[in-house]
Amino acid sequence: MMKRAWKEGVLPLAGMFAITAALVVVFYTCLGIGENMEPVFPVHVDDGESVDPNPMRLAFMLTGFLFSFFLAAWAEKKGASGKTWPAFWLGYTGGTLIWQSVGECSWHFGLSGTDYLVCFAHLESSASLFLVIMTTVLLVYCAKKNALGWGVWVFVLTFVGNWFGHFIQIGTYPIVCHLMEEDAWFRITGASVGIPVCLAALFLNFKYAETEREYLLCSLFLYFGIGIIVTGVAGL
Repeated sequence: MMKRAWKEGVLPLAGMFAITAALVVVFYTCLGIGENMEPVFPVHVDDGESVDPNPMRLAFMLTGFLFSFFLAAWAEKKGASGKTWPAFWLGYTGGTLIWQSVGECSWHFGLSGTDYLVCFAHLESSASLFLVIMTTVLLVYCAKKNALGWGVWVFVLTFVGNWFGHFIQIGTYPIVCHLMEEDAWFRITGASVGIPVCLAALFLNFKYAETEREYLLCSLFLYFGIGIIVTGVAGL
């Protein structure tokens, strides 16, 4: 039992980190290629940050967005045929890719001015609080109704885990912005949220998980906990 918990609930972290690293390399390679290209529209400041409408960022965003749903459909097909591990890796890759596309890219292509043609809000910011609540309610409903297959669940949870992990730190900062610097708040939330998430994932993994899917879900939540710690405490 203990050996299985390590093999199926902890070791998959290596694969998740490897997939994430590969996608980040592809992403930044695209940004590098488009660095000297004419931007999609003039660079400007929006929400206190400089918008980078790099044409290769746009290409990555659109391609990644479409490809992520192909991976989700493929993951669902594998999961429905009982291939738990392939479905997990496909769903995880697709979920990470759509987070990069929507969470890290779309805001850079909101066209701002006196009249807004298109305006993509920061998913990580406090502006997305209503979306966070809606998404949480929808996920609870889908879980109760067993509305999603295994592969799609991994896809959705990967996206939501990345999103909520960022929101916990960035979206909540306005509450304390007059009391401390942003870096200090990130360290506090990184430790106070990330460590309990990791401990809970490990506890469930070694104490209660019995099936492949339960072990893999524990590894996914452990990944999110580590991510919150790294981005918050380590400032990466």
